[in-house]
Amino acid sequence: MAKWQAIIIEKLWFIGAIIIEGLDGLLDDIGDLITAGAWWIVDLAGSIIVVYDKIADLISWGVSFFGVTIGRKIHQGRMELLKYRRQLIGGALYMIIGGALMLWVIAHFVDYSYAYNGRTLGIVKEQRDVLEILDLISEELTQEYGSPIAIDGNEDITFSPIISYGKEIDDADAVLKKFTYMGDIQTKGYGIIVDDVKIGTVQSEKVGNEIIDSVISKYVKKRSKYEEVEILEDVKVQEIDTTLAKINSKSAVMKIIDAGTTKSFTIISEEGETYKSAAKKLEVTEREVKRMNPEIVVSDDGKIEAGQTLIADREAPVLTVKTVGEETFAETIKYETKTIESDSYYEGEQFVQTEGKNGKQKVTARVTRFNGELVERVDLDTEVIQEVVDKIIIKGTKERPKTEGTGTFIKPVNAAITWGFGWRWGRMHEGVDMPCPTGTPVHASDGGTVKIAGWYYGYGLCVVIDHGGGFSTLYGHNSSLNVSVGDKVYQGQVIAKAGSTGRSTGSHCHFEVHINGKAVDPKKYL
Repeated sequence: MAKWQAIIIEKLWFIGAIIIEGLDGLLDDIGDLITAGAWWIVDLAGSIIVVYDKIADLISWGVSFFGVTIGRKIHQGRMELLKYRRQLIGGALYMIIGGALMLWVIAHFVDYSYAYNGRTLGIVKEQRDVLEILDLISEELTQEYGSPIAIDGNEDITFSPIISYGKEIDDADAVLKKFTYMGDIQTKGYGIIVDDVKIGTVQSEKVGNEIIDSVISKYVKKRSKYEEVEILEDVKVQEIDTTLAKINSKSAVMKIIDAGTTKSFTIISEEGETYKSAAKKLEVTEREVKRMNPEIVVSDDGKIEAGQTLIADREAPVLTVKTVGEETFAETIKYETKTIESDSYYEGEQFVQTEGKNGKQKVTARVTRFNGELVERVDLDTEVIQEVVDKIIIKGTKERPKTEGTGTFIKPVNAAITWGFGWRWGRMHEGVDMPCPTGTPVHASDGGTVKIAGWYYGYGLCVVIDHGGGFSTLYGHNSSLNVSVGDKVYQGQVIAKAGSTGRSTGSHCHFEVHINGKAVDPKKYL
């Protein structure tokens, strides 16, 4: 064996011995640490230094082949470590204690705030406290709002570490409740679009169609047959992106539809158009036409120049249900009032000869309605079931006689005198009685001026006429009066209707004649 080979083998055995010796020392130090108990941290640090020393000796020898300078530097480093051995051990101890304390603080006071699409909802111990119940949250929201709702834990939910000391920590129930009552959760809804305007958003296409069907059913009678049923507006139920807070209930959308809306209506003025005719076409008042069209040009005679656009805003239904169908119904035939002139009566006199009475007819017609309102009717068949009776009024044309006294008198009613002038039952009866049915016309005995027309003591409803020349006549116990004080009447004019008002035992006309205020026997003048 060559000499250099022997030297190498010798050195290898030397190196191996040093390594074994170092490992034995390290095992011994670890055993001592376990025995030492509370001082294990300090002894461990010392063991590390000892092992380092031995390894440094090995490295120092090994590198001596390449240069003494490197070995010396390593030795100097070793000496420096030995010099600050206690300080290094103390620093390591502080670092270990500080790290443990930090881990304890993180474990006890650092939790996670959770947010949905940037909106912070609360704080949880672990992120899984939210992520594990997302499926349950989605299911609850879907059931409550009737709309499919899915929350993505990666895209919709974000977490941030936070010091939670003194703050409320949400459990699973609290997390579920906060999501359930949050209105800005993104979801799919169905907008009810009328003429490109969204009037409401509901949770499903089914609910949207139910609303439209409900509107139609309001104006469609179950037992009627229709040729046509349609909504005039362009209405559709369309899926849209929305939030829970913007989803309306079925009843809320129905209220919006029932409340109606404001729409603009326009016409083009025609030749000779007036504000009145324009208002009639636009179905508003003349004042509203003027207010909403202040720039309209009007001619000197008050007419709107032809060819101008007139606008009016008025309340209109959101949806218009058009129905066309055959309807059968009873209809009133209104009576007409006819006046017949007669020279048998004086001018100014008129009375009802026949009272009017409405008739009835059965009508079958094709009817067009908008939201139940009749817009067109075509009669197919009519059948009179009760004849109409026209009202007939007789109007006098005979020249009226003079309203002055003639000096001659006629009987006020066409009836016999049953009780005359004179004493009766111990007191003076100053006139004559002529029994007749209640309502019998009472005529002026002569022309003159009415002095009394009203209730007059025991005479009841009474008329007194002054005929001039000291003559006057009295008509008592009437059921109604046809004249008033100051009226000029002619001989034979109906001034009252007979009755039994005042002190009376039955329907009759009590008639008196007075000369200069003194009652005289009427029989002498009739």
